[in-house]
Amino acid sequence: ATPQNAMQYMLVPTIRKLLLQRANAGDVQTCVVLCEVMDIISPPANAGGVAKSKLPNLNIELIREWYLSYIDLLQQMCLFEQAASLIRNCNDPVIGALNQQSTSFHESCPLCGKPLMGASAIQDNAGSNHRTAQRVCRSCRGKIGMCFLCHEPVKGIFVWCPGCGHGGHLDHALEWFRTNETCPTGCGHKCNLFPSSSASQKNDGSRRN
Repeated sequence: ATPQNAMQYMLVPTIRKLLLQRANAGDVQTCVVLCEVMDIISPPANAGGVAKSKLPNLNIELIREWYLSYIDLLQQMCLFEQAASLIRNCNDPVIGALNQQSTSFHESCPLCGKPLMGASAIQDNAGSNHRTAQRVCRSCRGKIGMCFLCHEPVKGIFVWCPGCGHGGHLDHALEWFRTNETCPTGCGHKCNLFPSSSASQKNDGSRRN
């Protein structure tokens, strides 16, 4: 919008200059905070419209980049609640649509730590590819989805420790962690975050002995 009075005439160029300076310095947090406090984003006039910048000569695409960068920064710092609040209250429908996108989970191989790329295929002696029900890591060729107790493929509910990455059948894990706290693979990780009283008593007894 065009400045309507002397105060706006002085403030608008100053705010725009400050925003651009902080953006050039990589300080997207200050840019987003100023945009929120000064209410710089004008919402669309009708459904399906496009948000606009209230500051002249300041493109909405540039402001949107600040928001996207800051939201990404918040998520990297595990501040998901703050990121979701910013997305929900933003006047730009492009930013607001981020909360409507589905959540994705990315897996990594518990053996080598490399990202898993979905279902795998194996080659037979004739050179033909066959899809496998049992996934195999493409980096280390280790089998994925094997139970850490019975060492059989898990075809039902698979539970795993987010710390060490090992897991297996739900009933097997429940049975093991009733009396144990560490991972059954021998990696030494304390997987059971809420040890049962029986496991605590067992460990106390071993310490006294």
